[in-house]
Amino acid sequence: MTPDAILALYRWVLADCFRCGRTRVHAVRLDAIGTPSGRIYELHACGHCVLELEEERQIHAERRGDVYQPGALGA
Repeated sequence: MTPDAILALYRWVLADCFRCGRTRVHAVRLDAIGTPSGRIYELHACGHCVLELEEERQIHAERRGDVYQPGALGA
């Protein structure tokens, strides 16, 4: 699957990338972290980081003998 096809699997918003620190970029919401005080911080990743994370997922799936299915970050 091409990088563009992988990126097309996601919904994009303007946000800061938690991984590389780029600010106000098109990014994918991955998860949220809640603090004991009740504050919620959302984690987003930019396109470059999404592709790196997808590559890590693919390597992990192959090592386990699983079928890699892109598009599941944050699922």
